[in-house]
Amino acid sequence: MADSSASRLKANVVTLPGVLMQSVTAIAPAIAGMFTMPFIVLNAGVAAPMAFVGAFVIALLVGYVLAQFARHLPSTGSYYTFVSRSLGGRAGFLVAWVYLLFYPVVIAQVGSFMGSTLQSTLKAEYNITFEWWWFMVFLIVFVAYTAWRGIELSVRLLIALGLIEGLIVLVLGLWGLANPGAGGTTLSWVTAGFKGGNLHGLFLGVVFAIFALTGWDGAAPLAEESRDPKRTVPRAVMGSILIMGVFLIVVSWGQTSGWGIDHLSSFASSSQLPAFVLGQRYWGDAWVIILFALFNSAIAVSIACMNASARFLYGMSRARALPHGLTKLHPVHGTPTNAIWTQTGINVALGLLLPLVIGVANVYNVTGTWFTFALAFVYIVASIGLYRFYRQQHPDEFSWLKHAVIPFLGSAALIVVVYYSVNPLPAWPVSLAPFIVLGWLVVGIGVLAYVYRGDRARNLALAGLAMGETPETAAGAVSDSGQVPASDLGS
Repeated sequence: MADSSASRLKANVVTLPGVLMQSVTAIAPAIAGMFTMPFIVLNAGVAAPMAFVGAFVIALLVGYVLAQFARHLPSTGSYYTFVSRSLGGRAGFLVAWVYLLFYPVVIAQVGSFMGSTLQSTLKAEYNITFEWWWFMVFLIVFVAYTAWRGIELSVRLLIALGLIEGLIVLVLGLWGLANPGAGGTTLSWVTAGFKGGNLHGLFLGVVFAIFALTGWDGAAPLAEESRDPKRTVPRAVMGSILIMGVFLIVVSWGQTSGWGIDHLSSFASSSQLPAFVLGQRYWGDAWVIILFALFNSAIAVSIACMNASARFLYGMSRARALPHGLTKLHPVHGTPTNAIWTQTGINVALGLLLPLVIGVANVYNVTGTWFTFALAFVYIVASIGLYRFYRQQHPDEFSWLKHAVIPFLGSAALIVVVYYSVNPLPAWPVSLAPFIVLGWLVVGIGVLAYVYRGDRARNLALAGLAMGETPETAAGAVSDSGQVPASDLGS
């Protein structure tokens, strides 16, 4: 058995503002508020802000589930730890397997779309030749160095970059509300999606709006480096959802109003990003600050997602679900170096593979949609686990509202949205998304059946490893069947 005194991540080095901005920048204010808009308007039309309202409500419900887990199980393993401790190691592995379709893929997605945006925009506006993959290379190298250098540097960058991009996008949205196009500034979007057979489009808009709002769970993998994580992580999770939910509703309303709700048919088909068009209309040559906000956002979200992904891989390795070498920490910076290099390799492979397979222009929409389907599975299973966790391990704290009703409502909402978004299937290549997730889940079941058996099956008993526990303690706290003692072993 491995040494129970294995190195740990630095403790007590990130305060609430840093953990909060980890989640906020993982959501990516500028990207979520501007780059997702054409796809959402294409499907939801005038009701685009309502799609964000739906996503906001769902995020509050499922975010509450994570916050309740984090009160007892602060762990870099995030959902892997939560589900393993509540439903057993096998369920935890499948959730972690599907979760790998999210954070480890984000940098390849962001590098593709931002590189493509820079290539087309710089050529059209300034006749500058820029190859999209140049940005991909820069992003991968910069993010790898930042992650290797230490969580303190990463967090300082996230706070600065997040505030800059958020302010720029918010000003653009408010400007659109104050200076609307044809149709004025109205609240017609509240009911528009429920009229004239537009419900399918609204649901598909909600799917992509959920993706736009994802990232709030990015705080969880920083638990072991946070001060007072049992309070800090839940506050950061719920705080980021509240801040970004309201933010995205306002800026989406502002952009559709600024464009003109009577002419929204040209919003999604615009050859330029609509936010650029609005910036040029309102600010003339100063519109370039919007491009800067996107550039800024691409860097910030990539840093945040590298933080989350590397620590998630580290946490799975520490619990022996992945090769033990991923637990190696830098002797000075305290960063999970091998997990960082592994994620960097994933960035290189996917950053080249995805654009070649589906085209650089399609990477953002296809991956964004599969993110939502993958996370829906993760969130629903975690909601089931929360009920069992509190009923069995913390019966004195169990609440039907907190641990049964709220998780059920969040899961039911996700099921409804996913069902109506695939019935009928969206247009190609976005229609690939649900099949990619389903295929990945089937592969995960195969890995679980053929790899984690015999002696290796015992490793899954360590999947509930939380902060302050040794592998031996965790093995005694959770078995593969999910049966645990009633005592709190989360700290």
